[in-house]
Amino acid sequence: MIAIDLSKKNNDFLLDGGYYFMGLYHRDIGEINKAKESYKKAIQLVDSVANKQKFAQILSAYANLLSGTDELDEQISYFTRALKIKESIGDKSKIAITQYNFSNVYRHAGIDTLAIDYLKRAMSNAEASGQKGLKAHILNNLTIFALKNNELEKANTYLMESEKICKEIGSNLLCFNTFLQKGRYLDKLKKIGEAEAAFFTSLEYAKKRGVPQDIMLAHTYLGKHYELFNNPKKAILNFKKAQEQDPANAERIMSPFSYMSWSRAESKLGNYKKSNEYLQKHVKIMDSLSSEKNKKSLANAEAKYQTAKKDKEIATKQLEIKEKETEIQKEKAQNNYMLGAIVFLTIATILLVVLFKQRQKRKNQELLTLRREFQIKTLESLIEGEEKERHRVARELHDGVNGDLAAIKYKLSTLLEMNNNVIKEAITMIDDSCKQVRAISHNLIPPSLENFNLLEATQVYCSNLNEVTQNLEITFQHLGETIEIPKKAEVNAFRIIQELVTNAIRHAEASQIDVQISSRDNAIQITVEDDGKGFDKNNVKSDGIGLSNVQSRVDYLNATTDFISNNQGTSYTIDIDKDKVNGN
Repeated sequence: MIAIDLSKKNNDFLLDGGYYFMGLYHRDIGEINKAKESYKKAIQLVDSVANKQKFAQILSAYANLLSGTDELDEQISYFTRALKIKESIGDKSKIAITQYNFSNVYRHAGIDTLAIDYLKRAMSNAEASGQKGLKAHILNNLTIFALKNNELEKANTYLMESEKICKEIGSNLLCFNTFLQKGRYLDKLKKIGEAEAAFFTSLEYAKKRGVPQDIMLAHTYLGKHYELFNNPKKAILNFKKAQEQDPANAERIMSPFSYMSWSRAESKLGNYKKSNEYLQKHVKIMDSLSSEKNKKSLANAEAKYQTAKKDKEIATKQLEIKEKETEIQKEKAQNNYMLGAIVFLTIATILLVVLFKQRQKRKNQELLTLRREFQIKTLESLIEGEEKERHRVARELHDGVNGDLAAIKYKLSTLLEMNNNVIKEAITMIDDSCKQVRAISHNLIPPSLENFNLLEATQVYCSNLNEVTQNLEITFQHLGETIEIPKKAEVNAFRIIQELVTNAIRHAEASQIDVQISSRDNAIQITVEDDGKGFDKNNVKSDGIGLSNVQSRVDYLNATTDFISNNQGTSYTIDIDKDKVNGN
């Protein structure tokens, strides 16, 4: 009052604020009529154009004051005005609060569809404005509807999130509401002990906050809990404690279902008169909530709000359409230019990618060619080195060892006149040695290969071996056309045959070796077979150089090889394509 008097003495400076706070004071002490008078004076004094936010705040306060009264028409009217102003300001936080309050109006009136709709709108604005506390209150109210519809999974989800926010911000009011709904949820699950603990936790937060209405609600739900699980004495005790908090407003604050629960508790104890008394209170409140007047008020208010909202949306849309038309004209030119630029860049990019891939392909091909040439040169160097070494060893045998043996034979022959048998045997041994040295020399460098071709060299080679080997027959067969390939290729093919036949003689313990060369068109096939003991091709000694030499020469000829080996013998097959032979 002092503040109001000072405002009046100073040309009504901030007088609207004085009346607003006076209304809050009367509301808190339960003097509803005086609070209404103060709010109405504040509404008349505030400049609704210059100070929209304050005007909407006072309208909302007055609408909240009417909660639980039968003045539903007036309550909805004030909330609607407040919401329109807040929407014009665009403050999502304030819009969310008003939508939340609007939802409570419809919830208490039993119109769940509209209540949930406003809660969802409020949730969207609360999240957009970062109002965690308000979000948690909305979650608690959504829990109420989930429990009503027996959607327990949804209720649990809402409660978990709300409890998390409660612990985070530590609001007594929020935690009071959260644990109140948690107790109701646990009652549904029939977890009696946990539900009782949740209700007591809610009561503790209500006492910390010190608001009689909160304490009243906590005791009310404790009473309903005890009545539900057949403890009527504790139920009645809590209902009485709830009523003692604010006797004048008990009927307005305590829900009709509280009186129904109280009535049942009295009936269980045989107090039928009191039971009937609380039943009548329940019926009275239910009648006021379900009256035709209230239902019509709710429907009319919602219709007016939706119509106004639609009109505003249409006007906004028309303005947006005009602005869009102007923007479209500007954007068309820009889009055409951008489209042309994008098409040009796309084509240029595709061309660059194609050129890059082609260039990369050529580079890769060149690299493969260089590698192949390097491999060929390496093989040629190795093979040429081997052939030179063969020539050198052959010359040494022919010119050195063979000459020495001939000289020894000549000197021993002069002694034959003495008719010495030992000397005759020595001469015979020298002759045999000369034959072997000649055979070795010819094997290293076959004269037929130097002077003739692969077929003749192979035939001579097999014949010579037949002369110096015992208990072993070596045959040669040629099928098809005459073979015409470069000399280096002939040498390598002959060395392959030589190596395979030598391996058979040394290791196979064979009695028959067959060598076959067939030629048709561009294909040459070399086959070397024996009837020996064979070997395990998966267990060939890695330190042997015979097969390694064969494979090197096969690679040089760009040929393919295959062989079969078992206890009946071994068969090698080498396929040569004339067009792929190096040197062609």
